[in-house]
Amino acid sequence: MKLFLATDALDDVQWATARGWCDGVVLPDAALRSAATEEAAVSWLASFARAVPFPVLVDAAETLSHGASGLDHARELGRAADNVVLQVPFTEDNAVLMRSLAAGGIRVSATFVGTAAQALFAAKSGASFVLIDVDRLDAMSGAGAGVIETARHLLDAATLEAEVVALFPSGSASLAACGAAGADAAVVGASTLRAMIAYPFTDQALADAQRRPTGGQRLRAGEL
Repeated sequence: MKLFLATDALDDVQWATARGWCDGVVLPDAALRSAATEEAAVSWLASFARAVPFPVLVDAAETLSHGASGLDHARELGRAADNVVLQVPFTEDNAVLMRSLAAGGIRVSATFVGTAAQALFAAKSGASFVLIDVDRLDAMSGAGAGVIETARHLLDAATLEAEVVALFPSGSASLAACGAAGADAAVVGASTLRAMIAYPFTDQALADAQRRPTGGQRLRAGEL
């Protein structure tokens, strides 16, 4: 399963990439809001995307809310770099926009997906990535991994190539459950990722010289 890091800090991306833990970036919704102009936003996105070797997902909801001019700007954002993917909230109306953007060679990802049926419809509308709200689903009913599993079966049966992405699993158990259910990727923040790799018994054992093997010998059962 791939890991997409939710950040707009290149330091976080470089830290995770150096360890083999980053396969994509999901920019925060507000990542482009500080840009003084639309041209500056496109320029910043192009610079960021070219600095990383994998997909960069950027929110286009606010941009698309501005009508025809917003759609033009969204297209500019989508063409800022080859690895940019526009995030579009999945609704009936937005499905038309998604289909139009995808037909124009701009990759899109569907957000605010909460059911397997929505995942299927989003993929049929041209979404390359379908982001399922695992965090919200788990908070409501603990059904996040179940939706992932059913969505994966539906897309496979329909021979659709969209990737099923678990959005913000709450911890290691949720991440593992989503992976076992067939998620192609999961979105996590840098702090969550650091928390997931921590194992208190590792630190405890490494700090205790009596528990560490020496002289090339391995610890055997009963030697502790």
